[in-house]
Amino acid sequence: MPLRCAYTFAVLSMLVACGDKDVGADSAQPEPVSGLGTCEYRNAFTSAPECKDYTGDAWTLESAAQDCETGIVGGAGTFTEDGICDLNPILGVCTTSSDEGLEYSYQLGGDDASGCSGAELACTTFAGGVFEEAGVCMSGEAEDGHTVFIWPYETCEQPLEDEPEGEGPDGDVCTWNLISGCTEEGRDFRDYGSCDVVFTNRPYYSVDPYGNAADDDPRLSDDAYLEELSWVTEQVKSCACVCCHSSAAADGPAIWGVEDEVLWPEQMSDTAVGMFAGYIDSSALGAFPPEENNGFDREQTAMPSTDPERMVAFWLDEMDRRGLSPDDLADEPPVGQDILEQVYYDLPDCGSGEGVDAEGIIRWTDDFDARYAYILEEGSDNPGIPPNFDMPEGVIWRVDVPHDGQPFSSGITYGKLPETSFQVFPDDGSAPPELVPGKRYHLYVLYDLVLPIGRCVFEMPEAESNDGCSTAGSPVDSVWLLLAGGLLMRRRRERAAPEAP
Repeated sequence: MPLRCAYTFAVLSMLVACGDKDVGADSAQPEPVSGLGTCEYRNAFTSAPECKDYTGDAWTLESAAQDCETGIVGGAGTFTEDGICDLNPILGVCTTSSDEGLEYSYQLGGDDASGCSGAELACTTFAGGVFEEAGVCMSGEAEDGHTVFIWPYETCEQPLEDEPEGEGPDGDVCTWNLISGCTEEGRDFRDYGSCDVVFTNRPYYSVDPYGNAADDDPRLSDDAYLEELSWVTEQVKSCACVCCHSSAAADGPAIWGVEDEVLWPEQMSDTAVGMFAGYIDSSALGAFPPEENNGFDREQTAMPSTDPERMVAFWLDEMDRRGLSPDDLADEPPVGQDILEQVYYDLPDCGSGEGVDAEGIIRWTDDFDARYAYILEEGSDNPGIPPNFDMPEGVIWRVDVPHDGQPFSSGITYGKLPETSFQVFPDDGSAPPELVPGKRYHLYVLYDLVLPIGRCVFEMPEAESNDGCSTAGSPVDSVWLLLAGGLLMRRRRERAAPEAP
């Protein structure tokens, strides 16, 4: 199972969910598209049916069948030559274009109106396609009810009764709640972190393993191997990976589970093994510095470890056992490549009705409310995912909405906080610097993590000379922001923390 879009689809999956509403077979359906063939599969995270139609002239039966077999997250799809996608019910159809003749369209199954906005943004942002509403999305019942990404926050808890004192303040055990977060070595993430938060980062759904070891596998009697495997297992349990990759997960493990059977690496795909061995780049998914993550490092391998060299060696041995070589993985793109493409996407100039006007009013044209808004210096990278891509160099002003807060509409004022929002940068609570007339800046606005709804380059216009207003906000605003600085600094860490279960 190539992991080329695993994180992308994970993020999209939390926006496109399947529900229980009854939508009749006579609901508005698009006309079926005829192509070379189709690939039917279920979304690995929502279990909703999807169907991909290979419409481009450059597709061959062989390449389309190969894409269906290896390019689907969660397992191979079912390829049908001369097939026609005709799912019912569906949220809509995404139709893409390609300069190489590799066009395709895909239908997103489901009948939950809360997934309509996410389906459209997933299509237009990542696939670069055109979204055609269908079914419940055409009924006028669509509403924004998607699972909102909960921002990472650190919790510090007293150790369990039978465990030693923690390394944090007052003997606490401190843990970052994020898919790349880990608790202290030798402890279980589930005892100190929140899998409910992690599931908003990477939605969970049980997926069958690629295989299981035979009862007479010689590794079962290899004491040296079992000792090393035990260490790897404990490393996984200390990190958020265990939320999905454990038989203790609500519906069972997602492909592989460290508590499912002794030789659990056998459940993995070759691609996953190559990624953990360091041959497939996964840095786009983000990483904490080891010193902030209880010593766990995931820069050398996708699997966080307090001893990355030892971890890589284990998976290199697994590659050798499977007969895999680096050449076998040479064509695999980086994991999260689509996320990186968003970070380095060249922003166009703002069009009519976009950007920041002379009064400091910020506008975007997509008809979606926002949870994140950035103003950046021209030439800056675009914001990406936390913990290390969300604050690129060049940020001038950033405002966020907590996961349980109401998003804000186009028309906010630079330097003034919309209701329910809080300022992330400047992080001392001070007012952002005045925008300079004639200078160019970036505007980047997101519906939710990695889903931009406004991104362009604008030139700050001259302010009106007769009102004495500044685009940086009034002196009263500046004083308030300075007084509130300490509160905002604390909230930055705690802003997304849900109530303890």
